[in-house]
Amino acid sequence: MLKLFRKQKDTSAIVADKRQTVNELIDEIHTTFYSEVDRLLAESKIAKSLHTDKQDLIDKCNRLKALGFTSTQEVKDAQKEIQRLSALESENKTKQALISAINYFSSKYPQYKFITEESVKTICSKYNLVYGSVDKYIGTVPDKNIQQMQQFKVDPNDECYQRIFRSRYNNPRWLWGEPEDFHWATLKDKESYNSPSPLHMMSNESWQVFNICKLEICAPEKDFDMTNMETKDFKLSKIEIPDPVVLKPVIYNGQRYYLIVTAWGKEAGDEIIVNANHN
Repeated sequence: MLKLFRKQKDTSAIVADKRQTVNELIDEIHTTFYSEVDRLLAESKIAKSLHTDKQDLIDKCNRLKALGFTSTQEVKDAQKEIQRLSALESENKTKQALISAINYFSSKYPQYKFITEESVKTICSKYNLVYGSVDKYIGTVPDKNIQQMQQFKVDPNDECYQRIFRSRYNNPRWLWGEPEDFHWATLKDKESYNSPSPLHMMSNESWQVFNICKLEICAPEKDFDMTNMETKDFKLSKIEIPDPVVLKPVIYNGQRYYLIVTAWGKEAGDEIIVNANHN
């Protein structure tokens, strides 16, 4: 089941300044989306120090473990420090991977802003929005934004695919079963998988399907068809801010990211123009 995500939030910040109009708030939301890449890049450039003043303890721990001593207090203390350093090293590698992705997409698609899914979740949480595939969107789409989406193109190698693992279960007709698992894949992954013939499918328990990731959209929950849908950390709110932002899933080094395709404001014909160039 497709899920729309929204995190719990404090709506008091939204209504704190009564002088702020809905259009001003929409502009703020769009600016937050488009400027997020700059915040991500600045934050990723700050690497955590891997210096430790417990190197002697770590060395002693290794000597003790080699002799079979795995439960002494010194070993436990050293293990905590090793885990701390490992976590910092992992965080630094994640930041380097993010910098590489930002540089790649900003260079290849300078007219479109880059954003991560975690950032999308954070912004949705702050402004009481949800996001999901565009086929569930029931709001209005201005003609100008339709044209922008039609003109949006990415290199086939950057396309994000949803690789779905299916099985025939105990269906007596051996029809397609429901997806039991999936993960993000690339065009190379798709091409390396030889799609089985119907006869081959009939004789095997499972197979794979590759679907291009659909466009996604951020908007208030009221603008989505919620039939058979759910939200995570659901929270009711009387504040409704129409502010669609369309996202294109892309993939880089096995990780899924987004490019911001277009956005529009309160009135259907009121397109929000934002400078999407990455500096």
